[in-house]
Amino acid sequence: MAHRFSFFVMLIVVVTLLPEVVVYCGYLPDWPAWAQWAYAFTIAWEVFAVVVMQTWVLGHVRSIRFFFATFLLLTIPKLLFAILAPPLGAHIGLAAGALFFLAALYGFLWGWRRLVTTHVECVPPTLPAAFDGYRIVQLSDLHLGSLTKHPDFIKRIVETANAQHPDLIVFTGDLVNHFASEATPFADSLSRLSAPDGVLSILGNHDELDPAYADVMRSMHGRMGWHLLMNEHVMITRGDDSIAVVGVETTSPQPFKSTGDLGKAMQGIPSGMWKLLLTHDPSHWRKEVLPTTDIPLTLSGHTHGAHLRLLGWSPARLMYHEWGGTYHEGGRMLHVSSGICGTVVFRLGAWPEVNVITLKKS
Repeated sequence: MAHRFSFFVMLIVVVTLLPEVVVYCGYLPDWPAWAQWAYAFTIAWEVFAVVVMQTWVLGHVRSIRFFFATFLLLTIPKLLFAILAPPLGAHIGLAAGALFFLAALYGFLWGWRRLVTTHVECVPPTLPAAFDGYRIVQLSDLHLGSLTKHPDFIKRIVETANAQHPDLIVFTGDLVNHFASEATPFADSLSRLSAPDGVLSILGNHDELDPAYADVMRSMHGRMGWHLLMNEHVMITRGDDSIAVVGVETTSPQPFKSTGDLGKAMQGIPSGMWKLLLTHDPSHWRKEVLPTTDIPLTLSGHTHGAHLRLLGWSPARLMYHEWGGTYHEGGRMLHVSSGICGTVVFRLGAWPEVNVITLKKS
């Protein structure tokens, strides 16, 4: 994970510097004075964004948002110009940059609220017959601290989830950005999530930033009527058949806190029982779930699809082996939700989603 993060940082540096070299060497001297000054202003703005990001002068979350907005609205359009202008002409480069700028602007103003519903089928050979057709709604990564001015959006999410008529609703972590209190304004709305087998939830890495997260988050989830699983499991019964839903705390590489204990969470589950695992970080699937367990279905979130997905590609690929959608290996399945929000309120392509997973008997 560390080497992927280093590669990602190096890529950002290259993406930032390449346009300046291309424009300075091939185009800037021929531009009118006003255009040269305008371009110099974009460089100064980008440098300022880096300084803000490094010093957290606006506060942690706002500094991240400021840098991210600058990167998408200025740096990427300039990069497109630098790549396309030399072979295709300056007009093509300008058009491509302007088109991405408008798309990114859409992502900041409207894309983050373009809620979609995704439907996935899981057909494990060991599924108990009584659970054939069992519907699970998965929500993930609400990051309520970013949505304090948008309570109607949360109400729409709840209505959309309930409209799927699920047997079970699960939440796979990151309810808040930093403090449990960020969930307080939304507690009544989220308590309206309804399914016959209730709402089961786990913590994400952001939920564990609160120093008193264990007691405070359990209290908040309880207030909403959610059953928070902290390295534990519950049984769900249909007739003579049962399945186990296992929930672990965050199991992530550095720099995130890792408090998950899958072994502890599975203690007491009868051998051979069908299991569903809720784990926030999808990298846990390949690291521990596949090699050490027989869990047939795992649900995760965390990646947000990097908030950006174009033509099937997302920057999340640079950080995570499994980053969005459904993955199969050895007869087992992982579904990674793109989630709802993030510390940055932006979505383009990786739209906020309500996931519906239907279990089918093979």
